Amino acid sequence: MEVLIAIGILITAAATIPQLFAAATRANVEAGAITWATTLAAQKLEELEAQSSLDATGDESVDYLDSSGALDAPGLPARAYKRRWWIEPLSWAPEGTLVLSVAVSRYREGDAVVPDSARLVTLRTRTVP
Repeated sequence: MEVLIAIGILITAAATIPQLFAAATRANVEAGAITWATTLAAQKLEELEAQSSLDATGDESVDYLDSSGALDAPGLPARAYKRRWWIEPLSWAPEGTLVLSVAVSRYREGDAVVPDSARLVTLRTRTVP
């Protein structure tokens, strides 16, 4: 009787191990995608901060990137990420203070709504001569 119970416990444990490996693999892939999206957002934010003049248009700008982070162009690998950014004035702060926002999400064909994988926001204050 004890042997049957032990075999039952062993079979149950052995049956759940592949599911745990599959879940761990999915979690690793998702973590890698989020890390890469954060890197792409940080790159764009640094690019915006490096510009000498920025206009607070409030309009959203968009570009599409492949899985290696290269801008989407004909003949390159398929789109993997959608990167959006916008520059807005901060109304309650000193004159010239801007809010720089960048959001990156995985790209999906069509109008499918995909939540942002990474969103970074920073402030930039213009110096007055």
